[in-house]
Order: sequence, then structure tokens, then C-alpha cells
Amino acid sequence: MNPESGSADRLVSELKVKRYVFRPSGRTRWVVVGRKFEYLVLPNVPYCSCDDYFFRVLHRGKPSCYHIDAVRLARERGMYDEIEEEDAWYNLLMREWTSWEKMID
Repeated sequence: MNPESGSADRLVSELKVKRYVFRPSGRTRWVVVGRKFEYLVLPNVPYCSCDDYFFRVLHRGKPSCYHIDAVRLARERGMYDEIEEEDAWYNLLMREWTSWEKMID
């Protein structure tokens, strides 16, 4: 087993994958609790807001990061934390999940 697939499996087993459902719009966003931050994952793109995605997936051709793999596994297994929020929280949470400022602190 490759170490990254083990990391993805660990994230799923520890329920660190979250599916946010915003109401009343019904928009959904996937978030993975990482070592330092919460990362936004768009599994259909695929995209992740982690630095591994930026440096190794985009620039070195790695197929994906383990946060994307964790969302895939969590969906397959039905093992994720589902959180409902009001639409009023959507923009604030999106800014938090996609902020590059957290990466340079």
C-alpha cells in the first residue's frame, strides 16, 4: 500500500471528511481536516486547496493528493460527517477554506 492511500484511509476512518450542505440552496462542499488546516476538495474537478495539490499535482503531474483520495473513499464507504449550514455561512466558509494567507503564517 502506498503511504498516501494509508493517509487517505486514516482520514476516512477518523471521520475527518466532512460534507457541508447549505440550506436552502442545497449546495454541497467537501472539506477534509488535515494536519494543519481544513481543505476544500472539489472531487468532480478534481481540486484541493492544500499545498500538496498546488506543488505536486499541478506542477509535477502527481495524480491527486490524499485529501482528494479521502473524499473518494469516504463517498464510496458512506463514512463522512455531514454538516448542515445556512446559506448565509457559505461565503465566509469558502473564504476560510481557500485562503492562501493561512499557508504563509
